[in-house]
Amino acid sequence: MYEVEDLPATPWRRRLLWLVVTLGTVGLLMSAVTGSPVRSDWEPPKRADQPPCAAGQTTACVGGTATVIVVPAAASPATPASPATPAR
Repeated sequence: MYEVEDLPATPWRRRLLWLVVTLGTVGLLMSAVTGSPVRSDWEPPKRADQPPCAAGQTTACVGGTATVIVVPAAASPATPASPATPAR
C-alpha cells in the first residue's frame, strides 16, 4: 500500500481550484433553495371575457368539456394450457 510520503503533494493551484468550485457549487445550491423566483412581477393570466358554461354547453364558454376518445384495451392473447407438472 502507499505511504503518505510516497504520494506527490497537491499543488496549491489545484487546491485553490477545488475550493473555488466547492464554494461556487454551495453558493449556487443555496441560492436555488432559498432564493426567490426569478420573476417577482408575475401575475396570473386574466380570465376570459366569456361567461361560464351552462349545463350542456360545450363551446363559447369558460370551463367547457373536451371530446375524449377512449379506446378499449387489447384482449390478452390466449395462452395454451401448460401440462400438469408432477410433484417432486
